Amino acid sequence: MENKVKNEIDLINSTQVENKENNEKKNVYLLILSIVLIIYFAIVISTEITYRNKLFEKSIEYQEDLREKYDKGSAFYNCWKFFSFFGTNIFCLPVFFIIFIFFPLNSSFLVLQTLNFSNYLTNLLKMIYRNKRPYWDSNILDIVCNSGYGNPSGHSLVCVSFFLVVVHVVTNFNFFKKSLKGKIFRIVIFCFLIMWAALIIICRVLVSAHSINQIIYGTLLGIGIYAIEIYIISYHTYSSNEFIHHITKIKNVIIYMVIYILLIALLIIIYFSIDDDEDIEKLIFKKIFNGERCETKRKFQVLKNDGFTQALAITSIIGGQLGIILLIYVLKKLNYKIEYINEFNKSSIKRWFIRLPIIIVSGIFLILYVVIPKKSPLAVIIIFKFALPFFLTTLGIYFVGILLSIYFNFANENISKNIN
Repeated sequence: MENKVKNEIDLINSTQVENKENNEKKNVYLLILSIVLIIYFAIVISTEITYRNKLFEKSIEYQEDLREKYDKGSAFYNCWKFFSFFGTNIFCLPVFFIIFIFFPLNSSFLVLQTLNFSNYLTNLLKMIYRNKRPYWDSNILDIVCNSGYGNPSGHSLVCVSFFLVVVHVVTNFNFFKKSLKGKIFRIVIFCFLIMWAALIIICRVLVSAHSINQIIYGTLLGIGIYAIEIYIISYHTYSSNEFIHHITKIKNVIIYMVIYILLIALLIIIYFSIDDDEDIEKLIFKKIFNGERCETKRKFQVLKNDGFTQALAITSIIGGQLGIILLIYVLKKLNYKIEYINEFNKSSIKRWFIRLPIIIVSGIFLILYVVIPKKSPLAVIIIFKFALPFFLTTLGIYFVGILLSIYFNFANENISKNIN
């Protein structure tokens, strides 16, 4: 009996030692990777500054040659404008909702985080650089009518980071990792989405929305965001218990909330401390957005206002994380088993169809973005058309939507109440 107890104690001690060694190795790996990424971003940023003007001028020459060959309403331009749609938030948001419905909680939150951090970085840099779009410098390049600053390309940055993270999430199963067929299929999916993203990125130059330096810059930054999300944050690799523990740990919650507050504070500081370029403002509104070349834009859609409002979508990450924290807290209070929360979506088809409208209704606050008139005062637009709707929408689906689904038994059957 004593030997048995001693063996069990030795086993526990050896396991603890092994876990400690693994954690130390992981921390060293993350430190090295973080240093590499910092160097990577430093090289990308400095290199873009060096070649910016030269590539911008070359882009205009190339784009004007194309414009002389093709009419503004030609099939050539209509085709490339069609591809532009797949790099917009209007396309990415439904993809996120699909991930939310069919995949574990940690995977959908990683996708949400990627989309919003990418949008935030894009628009923050646009406000800082205040760089023109190619067609603002030309009298014949009026294929599209974007009125926000152009550097870096948001389509490029978001497409690369978002699509690559989505691939990791949807192929994060044993079938894709262990079987030969699965590995081949995974490579095929990766190649397809890389080519698809490349088409979207290229189209932004062809329609004169961006210059070559702007799409290259956006692409390289997107690769960096993708590396951070997959190899440093890597929520998709967490087990259910690991994710719940990580997301609800008081120390982590405080750290994340401080980071979010600092990001929003930085955004506000940049917005109020950097004025729009007067020369650019006079140029684009007098010569382009005058109702002849392009329709007149509302105040919130132009230059730094456009960047500020778009970057405010970062509030959806705050809403999503608070939603998960509240969900777990309430379920604990209601005496539910929370070890299966991460896979709340695993259920019968019947439950899935009943759960879907509950989730949709829970995210109804996004409708504020549509119903708030574009002619409203700028402060109303900023708060009620952007910041608040995105925050309440993700708070609603991650907290109210999942909670109602569980409470009325439309989610994973394993999420049941503890029997005392």
